[in-house]
Amino acid sequence: MTTIVAPGMRTLAVVLWVVSVALVPLALLTADRPWLAPVPSIFIAFVAWAVLWRPRYELTAEHLVVVDVRRRSTYAWPRIVEVRTKYGIEIVTSEGVRRTWLATRPTAPLGVLDADRPTVTERLDVPAAAEVMRAHLPAPVTPVGPPPATVVPQIVAHRTHGWTVTALIVLGIAASMAAAQL
Repeated sequence: MTTIVAPGMRTLAVVLWVVSVALVPLALLTADRPWLAPVPSIFIAFVAWAVLWRPRYELTAEHLVVVDVRRRSTYAWPRIVEVRTKYGIEIVTSEGVRRTWLATRPTAPLGVLDADRPTVTERLDVPAAAEVMRAHLPAPVTPVGPPPATVVPQIVAHRTHGWTVTALIVLGIAASMAAAQL
């Protein structure tokens, strides 16, 4: 399995985690209500994980998995028509165009994760990452003769990260209210 991530986004996530940890003792020392101090830090840490750390592309022999902030989409390679790079990486499937959170511009720096450790082993730009994806696309089939008697279904599955979106909303409201009281 090949995993493509945005190293810059992951670095920013680590910086936000450090800031969120540093804010707790600072808030505890300066606040009237110390029990509210961790709430904004928890929100910052969760946003860093959900928005900056988690998004990725997972390429296997059978599927392309796109993990974004709101959902995880699994596409069988035969269902992918094209991988475009006009505005970042866009996956064109039989369902339409899927723009992704990870590479929203053509100059986004990307990297391939090591299979054993969460370290980037190879740096890529958007066109190079798209070429890695295109290498998995099957050759187009030209129909010859009558259609086959049986058809093998090719998966396209979307799983919404409902709990993540709910947690972002709840933690955002709680962090705003806690910060207003601090």
